[in-house]
Amino acid sequence: MWRFLAGFGVASVLWGALLFSYKQGWIDISLEPEAPPADEAGVADAPPDDAKGAPARARKKRAAAPKKTRPAASGDSLTGDDLGENDPKNLNVGSAGGEEQLRGTEIEKGFDSVFGQVRRCLILAAGDEPVRGKVTFGLRISGEGKVTAVNLNGPSSVTQGDCGACLRKAASGIRFRTFNGPDMVVHYPLTLE
Repeated sequence: MWRFLAGFGVASVLWGALLFSYKQGWIDISLEPEAPPADEAGVADAPPDDAKGAPARARKKRAAAPKKTRPAASGDSLTGDDLGENDPKNLNVGSAGGEEQLRGTEIEKGFDSVFGQVRRCLILAAGDEPVRGKVTFGLRISGEGKVTAVNLNGPSSVTQGDCGACLRKAASGIRFRTFNGPDMVVHYPLTLE
């Protein structure tokens, strides 16, 4: 009987640690594919909704990049700020800070507010061919609702040069509501076609 209870206790602790790690964003156990099929254009799945279990909604938007005459940079690249994802986290148990975070729908609305700017930035993409692939915006958002760091990961012709600078500026201009919690890091993918 004691072995059963000890095993049950250990299993409960392991499941609790797994759930805690998932909620903190340290691990990803989603079963969704990394990127949508190549024949679908639009925004990939938005960040998950609030912790109450409401499912995230996929939203599709066209983000076509027109042709340009400058030579295209090849390959993928990561440009912009360090989001500090691997920095040590300090827990001050004496402080009155909360654990509130923004919901996925709030992140999506923030990007919707600058989607026109994003489309205009894509005109600056280098190269003769239209840009295809996925560009991922990485944001660090403070509790005041301000974007404090931005990076881009995706095709070099989009993430570097004038286009990349324009996209980072558009994303840094997003304003969210204030929340009583630590800074949060968000990765928001866009599929370009």
